[in-house]
Amino acid sequence: MSLPSRIRTSNRVALAVTTVLLLGVVALSLVAYVGVSHRLAADTDRALSREAEAYGAAIGPSATRSTNDLVSLSRDYIQARTGAETATRPILLVRFASGKVLSNSQIPIESAPGAARLLDVASAERRFADVEYKSATYRVAVVPVSDPTGEVLAVFEAALSKEPAEQVAKQLAYTLAEAGLAIVLLGAALSAFVAQASLRPLRRAAKTASEVTMASLGRRIDYDGADDEVGQMVRSLNAMLARLEASFDEQRHFVADASHELRTPLAIVHGHLELLAGAGLSPEDRDHALGVVFAELERMNRLVDDLLALARLDAGGLRERQPLELATLVTEAAARGSALCECRIETNAPRQVWADGDPDGLLQAVLNLVKNAAAVTPADGTITVSAARHGGRAVIEVADTGPGIRAADLPRIFDRFYRAHGPRRPDSGGSGLGLAIVKRLVELHGGTVAAFNCTDGGALFRIKLAAIDEPGDAAGAGAA
Repeated sequence: MSLPSRIRTSNRVALAVTTVLLLGVVALSLVAYVGVSHRLAADTDRALSREAEAYGAAIGPSATRSTNDLVSLSRDYIQARTGAETATRPILLVRFASGKVLSNSQIPIESAPGAARLLDVASAERRFADVEYKSATYRVAVVPVSDPTGEVLAVFEAALSKEPAEQVAKQLAYTLAEAGLAIVLLGAALSAFVAQASLRPLRRAAKTASEVTMASLGRRIDYDGADDEVGQMVRSLNAMLARLEASFDEQRHFVADASHELRTPLAIVHGHLELLAGAGLSPEDRDHALGVVFAELERMNRLVDDLLALARLDAGGLRERQPLELATLVTEAAARGSALCECRIETNAPRQVWADGDPDGLLQAVLNLVKNAAAVTPADGTITVSAARHGGRAVIEVADTGPGIRAADLPRIFDRFYRAHGPRRPDSGGSGLGLAIVKRLVELHGGTVAAFNCTDGGALFRIKLAAIDEPGDAAGAGAA
C-alpha cells in the first residue's frame, strides 16, 4: 500500500496546502534575494560611477592635462579620500604609464588576479568588472585618463567589496524564509483544522452509509452546514437513500402481492386435485374439477407472463425505436382487441400523426388499454381508440362506455396488482398488472399516461408522447 493511501483525506489536504505554502515561501525568498542583489549591484555601479566622475572633475579636462599635473592632482585627490578602512569606503587607485600606483587603501587590489590587464595603460578601456582578492570579491570601475593628444597617461580604478550587498540580500532572504516558515506552520495547522471540519459531514455520511441495511433504510445523514459541495453531496446521498427505501418498499409490496396472487390459484388447484384424488365423484363433477384446475393454471400462467414482462421493462427492455404512424398502430390494436370482446370497437386516427417508439411496446400498451376497457364494457357498448396531434404531443386515447372509475380508485389505477372496484366480465382474467405494464411502457418512451372519467359516462385513458415530423421516406408506415 502506498503512503498517500494510508493518509486521511483531511491530512492529505493539509499536506497539499502546506506544500503549496512552502513552495511559495521558497519562491518568494529566491525572488527577493535575486531582486535585492540586482538592485544593490546597480547601486554599487552607480556609486563607482560617481567616484569616477568626482576624480575626473578633480583632475580637470583633458585639454589642460600634463603628466606632472596629473600626478600632482591625482595625489591630492587620493590623499583627500584616504581615511579609516571600512567596508563601504571605496578603494581608489591610479596607475600611471610609468608603473607608479597611488592608492587610498592598504589593500593592494592592483595585485589581484586579472587586475594587471584591467590597469594596463596600453589596453585600458572604460568598463565595470569583478576581481577576486584573498577570497573577497570586488566590483571595480575602470576609467582610462588621457592627455590632450589622446594618449593614455594613467588608469583610474574605484573598487567596492560586494560582501556588504550580498549580506543584505542574504539577510533579507533569511528574514523572509523565517517569516514564511511561521506562515507555513500556521497555514498547515489552519488547513488541517478547516479540512477536518469540512470533511466531518463526509465521515458522518460514510458512517451512516455503513450502518444502512435492509432493515434500516430510513436512516438519513444529519447536515446543517452551508449549501456547498459537501451539502450537495449529503443531500444527494439522502435522496439516494430515499429512492432505495422506496424501491425496496415497492419490491417488498410487489413480492407480497405476487405471493398473494399466486397463493389463491394454487390453493384452488390443490383443493380440486385433492377432490379428484378422492373417490365417489361423478363424471360431471370430475370434468368440472378438471376445468377449474386448468382455468387456474392458465390464470397463473398469465400472471407469470405479466410478471416477466414487468421485470423486462424494469430493466429497460425496449427494442430499437423507429418512426411510427399512429393511425396504423391504432388500427392494429383495434383489430386485435375485437377478438377479445363482444362490444364494438371504433377507431378515429387521421394519417400523418407520427411518434418515435418501439412498435411492439406501444402496440402492447394500447392493446392492454383495449383489454382493460373490454373487461368493463357491456356487449352493446363501444370502445373508441383514437390518435391525434396537439402541438408537439402525439396523443392516443382509449375511451369506453362502461361504468367508469370510482374517484377513490383513480390515484391508484396504475399501481401493480391494484384492481378497481366495479363490475367486470367473468372471463376477463385480469392479474392487476395490465395497467402497470402500460405505465411502464409509456414511461420508457418518455411519455405519460393518465385515466379520467368521461362526462357522459365511461372511462378515458390518454397516452401522451413526443410527436415527430413525418420521415423523409415511407419506411415508417411500413415498419409500424
